[in-house]
Amino acid sequence: MTIAQRSLGAVHEPPRTKTDAAYRALRRAIVTGEIGPNEPLDENILQQRYQLGRTPLREALKRLAREQFVTWPVHSTPYVRGVSADELTSLYQTRIILEEPASRIAAAAITDAQLDRLDKISVQIEELIAEGEIYLAVESDHALHLAIAQSSGNRFLAEAVSNLNCGSLRLWYTAHERLQDQTQTPRHSHLIEALRSRDPERAAEETRRHILRSHQRQITLQAQSAIAPLAATASLASAPAPDPAQAQAEAPRPAAPPAPRMSR
Repeated sequence: MTIAQRSLGAVHEPPRTKTDAAYRALRRAIVTGEIGPNEPLDENILQQRYQLGRTPLREALKRLAREQFVTWPVHSTPYVRGVSADELTSLYQTRIILEEPASRIAAAAITDAQLDRLDKISVQIEELIAEGEIYLAVESDHALHLAIAQSSGNRFLAEAVSNLNCGSLRLWYTAHERLQDQTQTPRHSHLIEALRSRDPERAAEETRRHILRSHQRQITLQAQSAIAPLAATASLASAPAPDPAQAQAEAPRPAAPPAPRMSR
């Protein structure tokens, strides 16, 4: 049995209802980019593509809208919520505003059982990445940050962290897919050790560092995305111009006109 089959968290478990199945299918499609940012979510198309019933689909879309995956304007078609390059800094600033105090409170209240669960999820993330199960890895990453916020005992704070990070899942997935960073040190080990120390300020500082590292990965990704089209343009610009004489020599010659017929 692979780690993907024994993953923790509700997203990894078999769906219990048709609505749950519709929700799982659409959530995965959005996070992996199968359905792109700002793409309209036409119900007829989605029903056919994912073999979904109308009622389960509508309920799934409502849940995705509540969790910030989808924007659903009044009397209009819902669409996938995107994060523009201009919004990236604001997103990570908000993560710090929410998760830093959550870790500070959690450090003073976290139990040994909660720490053990964080250890298990951290190991799971690394194993999933090694197995190439990037989608399940980022879902487990989401579960870990939610578990830390829940350890604060403040359900409102935990819900806010969960919803904000739902909007970040596609960013995390894309970063793992394109940057493919491998490390001998588990990505969340310093954060978990800070929580285990029960030192609120240390936990808050490690949370800030962790979020800033994630932000830097997104900046690197944005830079790579900007360089790629520029490199293609430069390649075209540096190509040698065609030689007019050679082009004329290589051009096909027109066929000779047919000889005039002799009249008798």
